[in-house]
Amino acid sequence: MPEELARRALAYFGRILGKEIPTREALAALPSAQLLLLADRLPDGFLPALVGLLKGAGPLAFEKLLGEHEEENRELSERFFERYRAMVLEPPFEDDDNPLEIWLPHEVCNDLAFLSTRQAFFLRQEMRHINPWLERHFQIGPFPPAAQEEAWSALWARLTSE
Repeated sequence: MPEELARRALAYFGRILGKEIPTREALAALPSAQLLLLADRLPDGFLPALVGLLKGAGPLAFEKLLGEHEEENRELSERFFERYRAMVLEPPFEDDDNPLEIWLPHEVCNDLAFLSTRQAFFLRQEMRHINPWLERHFQIGPFPPAAQEEAWSALWARLTSE
């Protein structure tokens, strides 16, 4: 994490706890109960920053979020790891959720003017989404990894030849 961003995050964390936290080391020196209270009060979007700062402060700092195995920390520790797992470790899309199915329905692809406005969106998609979508709706492909441009050209050629 860049130093300026780390400094701002530490200042924000300090405001939440009502004490100054000037460095990563100061954050890591907090007792487990205070770190867990901080994690509990943070919005979900700040949890990765907290974890990143702790990991950068030494090998044992992150382990404090386990609550040092103290009974009074168990609930906060479990809540933290539940939120962190949901925020960071869970995949953003289920296998069935293909962004192309949602944002580029195949029924509108015959409108070439509209389709041309969706090129940048298409090219940003992963091949694991592009290949099944093209196969299911246009019987095109499969294409190798990182072949978004080739897949787009094949789709465009298919639609303009009809």
